[in-house]
Amino acid sequence: MPASEQRPMPDGPLAGIRVLETATLYPGPWASLILAELGAEVIKVEPPGGDPTRHYPPHRGGVGYMFLLFNRGKRSVVLDLKAPADHDAFLRLARTADVLVDSWRPGVAERLGLAPETLATLNPRLITCSITGYGRTGPRRLLPGHDVNYEAWAGCLGLTGHPETGPAIPAVTFADLGGGTFPAVVGILAALRERERTGRGRHLDVGMALGAVPLGVMALGLADAGIRSPGPGDGPLTGGLANYKVYRTRRGHLAVGALEPKFWLVFCETLGLPELAEDAFAMGDRRDEVVRRIEAKLAEATAEEWEERFRGKETCVERVRSPEEVLADPWLRELGAVFTRPDPDGIPMTHLRALPAWPGGIDLAPAPALGEHTAEVLRQADGPPTTGERPK
Repeated sequence: MPASEQRPMPDGPLAGIRVLETATLYPGPWASLILAELGAEVIKVEPPGGDPTRHYPPHRGGVGYMFLLFNRGKRSVVLDLKAPADHDAFLRLARTADVLVDSWRPGVAERLGLAPETLATLNPRLITCSITGYGRTGPRRLLPGHDVNYEAWAGCLGLTGHPETGPAIPAVTFADLGGGTFPAVVGILAALRERERTGRGRHLDVGMALGAVPLGVMALGLADAGIRSPGPGDGPLTGGLANYKVYRTRRGHLAVGALEPKFWLVFCETLGLPELAEDAFAMGDRRDEVVRRIEAKLAEATAEEWEERFRGKETCVERVRSPEEVLADPWLRELGAVFTRPDPDGIPMTHLRALPAWPGGIDLAPAPALGEHTAEVLRQADGPPTTGERPK
């Protein structure tokens, strides 16, 4: 199927909303993908040479895997925003748009003549959303960074890892997603709703590090209450309790989240250790003894065998699964949260729905070829300004 062929789809709640995306890498493109799955038209404005993720390995059909995953359903336009003709073309696009998502470092938009206030003069209904590391204001605004830096600054990274080896980098980039992507999407949806009342857009300043701060609400709340911050891996929800911990088995691991007494009791009884039922929140030497006894018991069988023994019991225990197992999960396939589509060479490739909670979902076209829609989109840009209705 050609990349430009959009599959038949129902109108989503954002049908008629046009999104311009100049953002690259992860947080911005994933935010725009969520909007596309909700029915928005997303125009990806790429520089000559394309989004860098087109070139990042591994590749499928000569295109970076990351690009193919993050850019389904979008249309690609190539513009050199430093060239006067292309700059003017972008302004024409902005005049027709509802939302602009960018990831330029602070000051870049101003140097390009595309600052939010400039675009607001051109199109008062435009909602601009800038996703940066530390926001567009403040003392850290010009600092470079990545997810691990934002987690460290926000006080989240110091709670992870192990008491002996120190903090560990989480397996998922939660500052990118939780501090960047999702606040951006929520802000855009709220701004669209506000625009219905006021008739005007607004600028959203999304700093991933700032957005990561409230993700640590429990630890920050305890610190404010005067309770000493736990060390790495020693907090109540980071491995410091026997009833909320990851345990090694003979082969593989089990994640135990038996915080409530009824769940902990079933867990202990299933292990054949009912005498530990009173020690769910034990600390110090007693906790260490409880953990040692559980570890010794779990070492008698594999994670798969323990999974069978816990099946059907209310005790909050899950076997730690690999990414390969998740992709093969038949229930996720049935829900459409994981699905297969051809890559640029026609070979099946697994994708993830960005917003699996939305019922039904929208079956988006594959990620576009570089500049595939430039001529078509620029022709449309010469039409009337956007009205929030789907172009005919």
